[in-house]
Amino acid sequence: MAHSARYELKYVIEEPRAIAIADFLSSYLRPSEHNGSGPIRGHPVISLYLDSPDFFFFRQAYTGHKNRMKLRIRIYDDEWQRPAFLEVKRRVGEVICKDRAMITREGVRQILAAGWPHQAYWSDCQHLLHGKRRQDVSDDFWQFANTVRARGAIYVSYYREIYEAADDEELRVTLDRYIHGSSYDGSGRLSVPNRGWRPYLPPYLAPFPKDGVILELKFDNQAPRWMFDLVNIFNLRQTPVCKYSACIYAQQLNLGRRVLPEQEKDLLYE
Repeated sequence: MAHSARYELKYVIEEPRAIAIADFLSSYLRPSEHNGSGPIRGHPVISLYLDSPDFFFFRQAYTGHKNRMKLRIRIYDDEWQRPAFLEVKRRVGEVICKDRAMITREGVRQILAAGWPHQAYWSDCQHLLHGKRRQDVSDDFWQFANTVRARGAIYVSYYREIYEAADDEELRVTLDRYIHGSSYDGSGRLSVPNRGWRPYLPPYLAPFPKDGVILELKFDNQAPRWMFDLVNIFNLRQTPVCKYSACIYAQQLNLGRRVLPEQEKDLLYE
């Protein structure tokens, strides 16, 4: 899926309710082949988020800007020969738009270890898989990164369980577990990081529950009727949570740093 535009509704729930919801979903969606059969439900997802020195993208999410974006490089394992993905994720009003391009890990390493962002990087398709078909995404990614002088900020990792429709790639439900943020060492070599901090959810200054799961309902134009039934049956309350923002916030609290100037924090309660 190179490009998508959809609505995403998020909920923070506990593990027993997540298991019951997964059973409910099996009547309407099929489990992803990537879910696996291990002791942890789902498959690992590791994203290196990029941000400016003053955390421009974090501040957009933290203060609830309706039109905002994130830049990240995503992997799913520690296998060097497998690809990484450049991702540009935008929120435009209530719609979530995501573009991504597949790239070799050597291509990522060359970019992140070659003096960038101190020297602007101009993308080419040498290391892109599928070549010029996704060069538009690569161009956008590095144009945005160069504009704000973004650099690797933090890893966000979790296990994702997926349920998806057979005939609609935008209709899916995901359950994210064991969410944590970890330091990025600046080496340019992507890897599965050591377990770091649990998210700390702004603006309520609440630590993420130990058995907390983020449930996301995703659809394009209109949610199917069974999604309304799911919300009602399981008494779900929508929660505006951004995993990147929550992990950055936790990291800053752990280091004893101020996350936002006081005048920006006031925006949270308007």
